[in-house]
Order: sequence, then structure tokens, then C-alpha cells
Amino acid sequence: MKKNVSILSIGDELLNGFTVDTNSSWLAKEISKYDFLDVKNNLTVKDNYKEIYSSLDYLLSKNNRFIFITGGLGPTHDDITKNALMNYFDSELICDLKHMKSLEKRYPIISKELIKNQSQILSISSIIPNSKGTAIGMALKHNDTDLFILPGVPAEMKNMYHEHVSKKFIEPFFKKKIKYITILTAGIYETKLYEILRDLIYENKENYRVSFLPSYSGVRIRLMSNNNTPLDGFKNLIIKKIDDYIFGFDDDTLEQVISKDLISNGKKIAIAESCTGGYISKKITDIPNSSNYFIGSVVAYSNSVKEEILKVNAKTLVEKGAVSSEVALQMALGVMKKFKSNIGIATTGISGPSGGSKEKPVGLIYIAIVSKNRQVIKKFNLIPDREKHRRIATQVCLNMLRLFLKK
Repeated sequence: MKKNVSILSIGDELLNGFTVDTNSSWLAKEISKYDFLDVKNNLTVKDNYKEIYSSLDYLLSKNNRFIFITGGLGPTHDDITKNALMNYFDSELICDLKHMKSLEKRYPIISKELIKNQSQILSISSIIPNSKGTAIGMALKHNDTDLFILPGVPAEMKNMYHEHVSKKFIEPFFKKKIKYITILTAGIYETKLYEILRDLIYENKENYRVSFLPSYSGVRIRLMSNNNTPLDGFKNLIIKKIDDYIFGFDDDTLEQVISKDLISNGKKIAIAESCTGGYISKKITDIPNSSNYFIGSVVAYSNSVKEEILKVNAKTLVEKGAVSSEVALQMALGVMKKFKSNIGIATTGISGPSGGSKEKPVGLIYIAIVSKNRQVIKKFNLIPDREKHRRIATQVCLNMLRLFLKK
């Protein structure tokens, strides 16, 4: 029999549009990995005592096995979650000395008053340690319901969930099962993917469901079983049809895949970015130990930087324009030579909103990837929206690099 789980997110900022609530969707995804756990309610309320009380009344009446509460554990006047819970459960706040000493050691510049505030828990609760921040978490039981009170900061909440909540309260009692597999693709549109896979999907519709989830990073293909039929066989059939477009599975990212390929190939890269403004370098260096293969980069926005640092020919800039395949190639060759890398990468384009023309519209970009023996230059017309253009261009460039490394 399935056990109900509910999520309560607390914070004015979640309802006024200033902060996007990623915590509840992340928690729901994690909980869905377990047999017999089903998320039934997902509520968001303001930092308001009455709203918190009424939400708790509702959720505790719904036979929940677990209730996750996030947000409102900070030290400021509008962080009222602990006080609201203290009043609701007729408890009191006590100071956890172990946590207080830990905060004093980790954050010596923080005031003693703030440290004491952040070390308080309900007397009826046990501590959920927070190694990533100051806000202490709490676990408490009310009748047959376990409540977990966690910070609203996503990195802190996720770490506390993995390190303490799931290990102690969920994994010992509920088994994980693979409910779906996600195939990650890049360099192909959703409509083309469906065209390739349509017959296979139709032939297997009794046993499997297939969803296409497009985003600027590519198209995710989610495979789900209708009747607990194993997914691996069906996954392999799909892989055979679209293998060239697949870069990973489930939580993989292009930058992670590229990191592994660069390390295994023993190659080092350098990047010259114009319109992408450092986005590609940022993605590459998001991966720990990227210094093993990433030497450096240049954000060459002006023509003078392209000429002086990357040695782009002034005549080419005048005759072909900064946004051209010729300039992209010279930028890639220049940065490879400058940093003495095995591979040079360059982008030049028009992100907008202005600067475009009939011949070179907003959204146009040239991407060049070169090595000692190979040169690949491609032209793309992407979305004429500045932020989306740079994000999509970054993913396109990373996928080009992935394919470049395969050959």
C-alpha cells in the first residue's frame, strides 16, 4: 500500500515571483524513486503564522507518512518557521550546543547572537545537521507522521536530504526502483526524433510510454514502463536508432561527458568567446578538476582584442566582418596558438537585441573548433533573444566539441 508524502514550501519570495521554487520539484523527484511513496500534496505559503498553521492542519489530516517543510529557517525577522512550529506543537526552542560550537568554529566572524539563533531547535525534535550552511534542520514525529524541516537554500537542503533524511528515515524502509530512464540528446529537434522513433514507439505502446521533453540544452526522451516491464531492452532499441545524438542518460550533462572524453584523450582546450561572453568557459569549469584539460580563455568582444591577442587579420575583419566563418576560424587558431592547447574553440555572433541586418540577423553565430589536423566551422541561426541565444549557443558549442572528440 502506498504511503502519502506532502511538501510544504514557506516564503513570501516564492509567491511574489522573486524566487523560483526548485526545492519542491526536486524533492518530489527524489521521493518518486521509491516504491510505495506517493507525493499527494505540494503547498506553498507565505511567511505568515495563520497560513502555516492552516497548512499544517490540512496536511496532518491527510494521513501523510512524511511531510517535508522547507524555508524560513534563517536569522532574519521574516524567518518565522521555527517559531510557528513551536507554537503549533506547543513546544519550546532549545539550543543545540554541538551545532553552536560547530558554527563558532566554521564561522568565527558571525555574531554570537546569530549563531545562537541558528542553533535553536524544537525541544520535541532531533537535529538534522547542516554542513553547508548555518541553518539547522529538524526531524520530529507527530502521531504516525514524520516531519522534516529543512532550509530553503537548495544546496543546503539537498545535502541534508541525501546525507541524513534519506539514509536514516527512507532507505531503511522503502526500496528504490527504476520507474523511468531518461535519454539525453543534443543536435536534433524534437520533431525529427519523433519521426525516427515513431514506429518503434507505436509497436511497443502496450508496455512503454515515451515522452519528449525539449529544452535549450537538448531533447530529453523519458521512457516509462506501463506494467513493470524492464526498460533496458526498449532503451537499447532506441539507442540503436539515434546513437549519434545521445550524449548521456538521466542526470548527465554535456560538460561532464566532455570532461571524461578530454581526460581519456589526454587533450587540452582553450576557448575564444565573443557573443557567448564566457558562458562556455563557465560551463567547462563547473566540473571539478577541469584544470586537467582547460588551459584558459579569452572573451574577445572588441575587434582590437581579436587582432591584438588572437591575431585575427585586420583585413579579414574589414572585408568579412567580425561575425563570419573566416573570423571564427582565425579566433580558434589564435587561441590554440596563444595557449599552446591541443584544441581551439571560438564563437562569434550576434546575440541582440540590436546589431543585426538582413544578411546577418540577430541570432546568427559561427562556431569553430580546430586542432592540428582538423577544422570544423559551422553556422547557426538561433533564437533572437539575447539570453536564450547565449545559452543555446553554449550547448551547441559543447555538443560540437563532444562530436569533435569522438572522431
